[in-house]
Amino acid sequence: MSWCVWDDLLPEPQRVTSSSQSVSKGFLLPPVLRLWCSDEVSRATAVAVVESVDRLRTARDISWELCRNREEAHLVIDQGGRAAPVQPGGYRLEVVSRGITLTGVDRDGVAAGLATVFQALLYNRFRCQGEDMLPLPPVVIEDWPAHSWRGFMFDLARHFFPLESLYRFLDLLWLLRFSRFQLHLTDDQGWRIPLEEYPELTDSGAWRDDGTSDQKLYGGAYSHQDLRDLDEAAALRGITIVPEIDLPGHASAVITAYPELGCSGIAPGVETRWGIFESVLCPSRPETGRFIESVFGEVSRLFQGPYVHVGGDEVMTRAWHDCPNCRNEAFRRGIAVDDLYQVLVRSMAEAVLAAGKRPLVWDEASRLDLPRETIVVNWREPEFARAALEGGYQIVLAPQSRRVYLDHKHLDSPLEAGRLGAATVRETSSFEPCSYLGATDSSSGRNILGGQAQLWTEGISWHSQAEYMAVVRLAAASQGLWKGVPGTSRWNEDFQDRLEAMRRVLFSCGVNVYAGPFS
Repeated sequence: MSWCVWDDLLPEPQRVTSSSQSVSKGFLLPPVLRLWCSDEVSRATAVAVVESVDRLRTARDISWELCRNREEAHLVIDQGGRAAPVQPGGYRLEVVSRGITLTGVDRDGVAAGLATVFQALLYNRFRCQGEDMLPLPPVVIEDWPAHSWRGFMFDLARHFFPLESLYRFLDLLWLLRFSRFQLHLTDDQGWRIPLEEYPELTDSGAWRDDGTSDQKLYGGAYSHQDLRDLDEAAALRGITIVPEIDLPGHASAVITAYPELGCSGIAPGVETRWGIFESVLCPSRPETGRFIESVFGEVSRLFQGPYVHVGGDEVMTRAWHDCPNCRNEAFRRGIAVDDLYQVLVRSMAEAVLAAGKRPLVWDEASRLDLPRETIVVNWREPEFARAALEGGYQIVLAPQSRRVYLDHKHLDSPLEAGRLGAATVRETSSFEPCSYLGATDSSSGRNILGGQAQLWTEGISWHSQAEYMAVVRLAAASQGLWKGVPGTSRWNEDFQDRLEAMRRVLFSCGVNVYAGPFS
């Protein structure tokens, strides 16, 4: 059986109708691919994704240009055309001998359809190995995402990564049709986003001892313009940036910069160790309320997407028990000292809502009385996700137990990089949000927005390491997030062939992919 480029696409499209015509009747890529776009939004998206291809490719270059005349185009891009599927983020792709027509239901659909087109071109270039390219076989693809939330979280606090790294991941997320890019911007080990009212957050909170005998400082922060540009680049690729400010715990960097925000008023120092620490915002201080309102208001205004993650995980409350003012505040409110956690997390969620955005929290906060607009991100056992659904919250599934923690080893081997256990590529590929919870009724399904993979960086300090740990497993996870196929029926020869094809092509593009066995 001859090779067909459409058999390698990952994630697999929902519906592929191959033509009975021979491959020779397909579309042969010209020396310069001419693109025509029906509107300025599609035009901007096309320019953006071609930039992604430029960054991904090596010698297998794909030349292109925009043209003003539809009849002269090889690739026609039409946003909002009637031929597109009705589902948000959907697209229709038709390939015939004279060219390619892409119809997207919206900007996200155009971006997803272009990912399919350029993925096919990259595969074609790779298979031909410098010889004349094969024609793209005639085909009609009708495609749409099963889940709106197809996310990847990148921890930028434990280790700081340059902008080039973020753009590189953005390109890969677009190619794999992910829709959310969560930036974990703050933690005990560093604060990476500048805020006008609190300049010390990055002047001092972004830096720590590098752990060497030279006692150099390690760290860094992004400028507002850096983050705005990244945000716009993501939007053009159908991806929403989700900034995360992880409070009220994980606050060593915050309290080092502004000691008055902690119970003791003493700067603990930006952490050089990994783990869970006692540093936590003081709920009894008026400065804390002003800080929360200012920080989450400014972060909400900086990004165009509708979401801001406020953290809420792993909060240690001993400092509150030791603080007379916190004990008095709890007594005044008629609550237990530990319940001051509710006060802080609710105030953070309300600050985000006041700025016109939706708050997200880690699932420890799902037991609280929070605004119903809050989205719960489940990282612990599935019972916490079910409890959040029963509480009326929408949820995103990001469970450590379902092998979407990409800092884990690829294999249970002392020769493999990683920490806290193993998550094989095969195990990661089995993740599909609804089947993970056994959701069968429509109301539960509607409130499961999708899923997300996490890359925590305690043990990852360079971009090449991050690619090695994340990329192949992101490709494996993309199938369940986009197509919605239950994991038990997915690990077959066809899927493994698609995954291997993606791995080989990305390696040819200079991506540092994991090259070992899938299980």
